[in-house]
Amino acid sequence: MSPNQKRFKIVSLLILLVSVVQVVGGVLLLLGSPLAAGLRVGVGDASYDGVIAAEVLGVLALVVGLYCFAVGVTGARAANSPRSIGKFNVFAVVMLIASLVQVGLGVTSGQVGWVEVLLAVLAVLGLVFASRAHAEAVDR
Repeated sequence: MSPNQKRFKIVSLLILLVSVVQVVGGVLLLLGSPLAAGLRVGVGDASYDGVIAAEVLGVLALVVGLYCFAVGVTGARAANSPRSIGKFNVFAVVMLIASLVQVGLGVTSGQVGWVEVLLAVLAVLGLVFASRAHAEAVDR
């Protein structure tokens, strides 16, 4: 396994790990747990209805977290055979868009989740390392 494949595999495994945190955070938001406050960072002094925002953000976090888990699995498998990373690239772009939508909704509700920002960064890193591993595999 080349260094680029290893980096791609590590980023994919990090996506898996962070997606589990995302799913747990979504469940905590839906249950109204005070532990969910650790997953959100306040932005400005926006006023909003906390219950409705928590329910919407909780459902979205749960759905996106499960999707990101699938992206991580796809990436971990694609790292072993980087010639076939097309499916991962499509999934990662959708993951990036979904994470950015979550960040946008968080900003409008007054609280941004650090997990969503981390997933967006990991999606970009996954795309970069996947393309490097793919280019390396094609050159061989």
